[in-house]
Amino acid sequence: MKTAALVMAVLIVMPLSTGFANELSLDKAYSLLYQGKINEAISLVEEYVEDRPDVRAYYFLGYAYYEKQDMEVSMKYFKEAYKMKSFYSPSKSKKH
Repeated sequence: MKTAALVMAVLIVMPLSTGFANELSLDKAYSLLYQGKINEAISLVEEYVEDRPDVRAYYFLGYAYYEKQDMEVSMKYFKEAYKMKSFYSPSKSKKH
C-alpha cells in the first residue's frame, strides 16, 4: 500500500516539477536576453528545444534572432512556432 501511494505521488509530482523546470529555463533565457546576453539566451533555448519542442521556446528563438538582425533564422523559428500553434503567426493577414 505504501509503495502504491509513493508511485502515485511521483506520478503526480513529476509532471509538475518538469513544467516548473521548463518555466525556469525560459525565464532564465528571457532574463539573459534582456541583459543583452543574446547568444547565451539562444544557446540555452536551442538546447532546451532539442529535448522538448515547445511553441513558446520556438517563438522566443524567433524573437532573439530578430533582435540579432538574423532574419532568415528568425523566420525559421517563427514558422516552427506557427506550425505548432497558429496563434504564433509571424504576421497577421487581413481579409477583406
